[in-house]
Amino acid sequence: MFKKNYLKFFSIFLVILILIQFSYHQNLFDFYNLNFNFHDLKYSGSYLFLNNENIYEIYLDDPSSKKILGSQYPNYSVTSIYFHLPLGFFSFDFAILIWRIFSIFLLAHIYLIISNHNLKIPNKDFAIFAAMIFLILSKPFHTLINTGNFSIVCLWAYIFFFIGKKNNIFISLFISSIKYSFAPILFFYSLYKKNFFQIFLVILITILALIHFSYRFDFDLMKLIITPLHVGSTSTASGFLDFQTLLGNHPKNIFLRYSLIIITSLISLYVVLKYTQRNQLFDLSVISILTILFYKHLYYDIIFLLPVLIYSFQVEIKKRYILNIIIFYYWFISYLNFFEFLRYWKSFMLFNNILLISCLVILILNNIKSNNRNEKYN
Repeated sequence: MFKKNYLKFFSIFLVILILIQFSYHQNLFDFYNLNFNFHDLKYSGSYLFLNNENIYEIYLDDPSSKKILGSQYPNYSVTSIYFHLPLGFFSFDFAILIWRIFSIFLLAHIYLIISNHNLKIPNKDFAIFAAMIFLILSKPFHTLINTGNFSIVCLWAYIFFFIGKKNNIFISLFISSIKYSFAPILFFYSLYKKNFFQIFLVILITILALIHFSYRFDFDLMKLIITPLHVGSTSTASGFLDFQTLLGNHPKNIFLRYSLIIITSLISLYVVLKYTQRNQLFDLSVISILTILFYKHLYYDIIFLLPVLIYSFQVEIKKRYILNIIIFYYWFISYLNFFEFLRYWKSFMLFNNILLISCLVILILNNIKSNNRNEKYN
């Protein structure tokens, strides 16, 4: 009965969100002073593909080409073009409409996935409902959904991976591989869980996509693999709190720099997996934190703290308050215009980084102290 009521209330809230989305041009709803231009929607690459034009070649010839709308630079895997291909058949305005509906559908499905899973937290239905409403009201969510960024799909994929069925692993891994910064931690976790066949399928499909794109446009295969990484390093804005942004250009050797980030992140994950007794929600929370902690992510990717917010209902009340206050700070305070002059200071990023590490430490300590309450999850 209570679950049905919460589902009804959440449905009403989604309707309100839809009305806000389709009224975005009115100042009444633009309470965060956002620029609703969908400049991150990966529409250009797919539209150009369908018109027999190679977005990678266009960008390399002229990064400011008007054929590339907004900041829709080709900094994702080539599979992104195939994923967004249905949008390319329509005008940009109609593609925005489709993506808005798709994003809201994913949000509703996230709620259903989580609410239908036995999370073993007190007042589960209320906790999930409150966390989802909290997310919808947050600034990173509004920033994300109104720029058309792919991260909303990645959040769905992460939750689908951990709280969905085993058959969902391939779908989740494939989607996460499209945006490089979400792939390393989740793929290593999949190796740890011995999901070898699913990983093989993702690699195989990615290789086939690379070969097809390379053949279609007579574009060098190795260049096609490297170009998105080059574009990402030169075209994307500074991250919000991650170690990759904090390191900057140090060490100067790019291979050494990326190796340092990847190895450190994977060792951190391995230590947590090895020396804690875990459950699905704990693993999801830890991997979400490590992903945005180590790899370059912009502010809107802080929505990945949603699992942490839900998991906080499993920890003792004092620690829960700390987690909730930190998440509230990230979602409602840290990106206010008041802090705009601090936003790209390394000291401000480091402060935000330390707060996120604190969240991770709280989760680990709570898990260790509560071994008798957590199920074995390998």
